Formats: sequence, C-alpha cells, structure tokens
Amino acid sequence: MREECSSFAEKLTGLFSDIIFKTLNVQLVRELDELDVTLAQLQALTYVAEHRDCSVGALAEGLGVTHPAAVKAVDRLARKGLMTRGVSASDHRQAVLNATSQGRQLVNEIRQQRTQRLAQVLNQMAPAERLALIRGLESFVTTALMDEGALHGLCQSCQTLMPTDCKDWISELLPVPAGR
Repeated sequence: MREECSSFAEKLTGLFSDIIFKTLNVQLVRELDELDVTLAQLQALTYVAEHRDCSVGALAEGLGVTHPAAVKAVDRLARKGLMTRGVSASDHRQAVLNATSQGRQLVNEIRQQRTQRLAQVLNQMAPAERLALIRGLESFVTTALMDEGALHGLCQSCQTLMPTDCKDWISELLPVPAGR
C-alpha cells in the first residue's frame, strides 16, 4: 500500500512542501513586486516580527543563514522602514531588532493572503479530509520535532503578530504588550 511506502511518503511530502512554498510564498512575493521585498527579506522580517527584540545572531540562526547574510537583510529592511535596529539594554554592543508597524502590517498582509490561498484549496476538500490533513500534519510535526510543545510555538508565533481569540491558544502564556 502507498501509505506504508516511505519513499512515496518522501515524494509526497516534497511535493506538498513545493506546493506550499511556491504557490503560497514565491508567487505571492512576485505578485507583490511593488513592495520591492525579496523572499529572503520577507523571511527575515517575519522572523523578527515573531521574535521581538531578537539579535542579528538569533535571526541568522533562526533562518539558517550566515551572520553577514542576516546583517545584509537587516540593513535593507531598515532602509525600507520595515525594521528597526536598537541597542540592547543588557549589552550595549548587541543590536536588538524589531519590525516597525509597517513591517508587521506587511507580514500580516502576506500571512492573510497565504491563508486565503490555502483556504481556496482546503475548501475544495471534504470536511473529513481537511480534518484528517490537519490532524496528520499536527502529528507529523510533533513526532518529527519530538516536542509536544512544537504546536504551541506555532500558536505563539501567530499570536505575537495578530492576537486572536483562538480557542486553542492560552493567552496567559504570552501577555499582549500595552498599546495593542
């Protein structure tokens, strides 16, 4: 049976990943070409928006890029007014990065458009198939990362940018900063 064949599963996950990446990210960035933001810059901006007051080193590690590549992305995003670079209160030699309100707005807009595109596909599936896909992905992520809290990390990342009343989110774990 196909579901027992690991090479079929590998090809299927690769195809799924390509569809998600190409259709929901690359194509969207191309369509938003007037923003003059590359996919790498969008990934950096998203990471910083989701990880307030992070360092350049944390950004590089989080994206799996070199420190110079992270610095280059930060410089370009700062020039575009999408990111700020401040000085750490605990170590004046270290920079802290934050997305500007315009940067957070862009990340949220891209996220909403990706969600809409994904919904177009999911809405063509039967409800039972959608639920099975989501449950299967939850199980896969938890098993692959060997971390029951991995899904909470996804929720925390989402709630950092756009706090919602999601029933799966325990809001006390991540206080919403004043001014939101």
